Amino acid sequence: MKETSNIIRPDGDVEISQENIKGFKPPLCDSCGGPLKPDITFFGDNVLKERVENVRNVVSDSDSLLVLGSSLSVFSGYRIILQAVEENKEIAIVNIGPTRADKHVNLKISAKCGDILPKIC
Repeated sequence: MKETSNIIRPDGDVEISQENIKGFKPPLCDSCGGPLKPDITFFGDNVLKERVENVRNVVSDSDSLLVLGSSLSVFSGYRIILQAVEENKEIAIVNIGPTRADKHVNLKISAKCGDILPKIC
């Protein structure tokens, strides 16, 4: 399945036609025949403890934190900000809309990541 869209919402979602969604079939596991689940955390699921601990360690070892294209609406993302605040880290956010962490940041750039990143990288 391939779908393109020029409409990308602030949350990163894109508009996909119902026609393409109807025909979508998830890939199946070669061993058991069940649908494959990507190695991501779906909304409502818990983030693996090992992954949370790894992120906590990376934040502790970092000088600063850069958030790109996230509203930080879900706590699993926002708690990273809270840890950085607690550890007095510099925090910057690039996002086209407001975020849950705007009050905590040292720098907020309200723009599309695709417009900003080529200018700073």
